Amino acid sequence: MNKYKYDYNYNQVINAIIKCNIKSGDIVYVTGNLTKFGYCELKNYKDLPKIFYKALVNILKGNGTIVVPTHTFELTNTKRIFDVKKTLSMSGSFSNFILKQKGVVRQIHPYSSSAAIGKLSNYICSKNSINVYGPNSPFARIIEKKAKFLSLGMPVNLNCSQVHHAEFLIKVPYRQNKKFYHKIKIGNKVYNKNFNMFVLKEKHLNLKRNKNKIIFSNFRKHNKIYKSKLGKGFIYSYDLKDFFLANMDLLKKNIFCWVGKKI
Repeated sequence: MNKYKYDYNYNQVINAIIKCNIKSGDIVYVTGNLTKFGYCELKNYKDLPKIFYKALVNILKGNGTIVVPTHTFELTNTKRIFDVKKTLSMSGSFSNFILKQKGVVRQIHPYSSSAAIGKLSNYICSKNSINVYGPNSPFARIIEKKAKFLSLGMPVNLNCSQVHHAEFLIKVPYRQNKKFYHKIKIGNKVYNKNFNMFVLKEKHLNLKRNKNKIIFSNFRKHNKIYKSKLGKGFIYSYDLKDFFLANMDLLKKNIFCWVGKKI
């Protein structure tokens, strides 16, 4: 008899992801918090990200692509070199697990990168622009390829950075594209390059956020968000192109929808 009571196991991870409409060949942008599900049945808790990765690979059947955020915001305004291969992400254990896998491709951006592994990893995360969002960004390319968003353990309104892609294209009045110079290491060479960050304007830095309530209320009117139970938490998913188009339409009608009120 097990000493501990487990909340879920590997097979339940597979079933929960499948219930969220993830299928063979999909491109899946994955983020979230793996601790929200409780205790998984495994020998070593450090293997937790591996369980979710193995489940996704099993479902995608080797012809899909997994994309994750690999943010390093802590490097902003520092002299620390961003090493594309070695600098760890602050985006959680799953993102760092992906970064350690053979064949992973990481976007060259010192503060807000994405990384991909699988069939379309090179297309999504190489030869990108110097911006986080907009044309030739990973977000533009995964939307173009009809990727799905998969949130592990977190409600979708709390971790949808992709909403900023629509804000960037609409040119919302409360944000600006700010220029930075930073040293990056690619292989054995170090370069000093210009990169942009899409940030709140200084006068709006203490802006009280709406937590995307208006955005998701609008999205749910005509689109489905899948939800499945896993252990003590939930997994969520939706179509990223549908989300993008809904956001563009809403921002044209209400350019302050992300904020929640006119400012």
